[in-house]
Amino acid sequence: MESPTKPMRAIWPLLKARVAERTEDHIKLTFGQEYGSPTTIIIYKDMRMFDVREGDLLTLYTEVLVRKPDGNA
Repeated sequence: MESPTKPMRAIWPLLKARVAERTEDHIKLTFGQEYGSPTTIIIYKDMRMFDVREGDLLTLYTEVLVRKPDGNA
């Protein structure tokens, strides 16, 4: 019996965001100030188990599926 395989994914980095604030229950990320459009994202998460500090630069990314070759190359 053939084992099912997960589709392959590629990681696309989108932007870098600075940690502006960190508490036990949330983290606040900021970006876009240098382009005149400051934006803030607040992520509510129990932060006690993560080694993230104010001032850290984090990468925001997405994952996209990798298409299977169609054999016409």
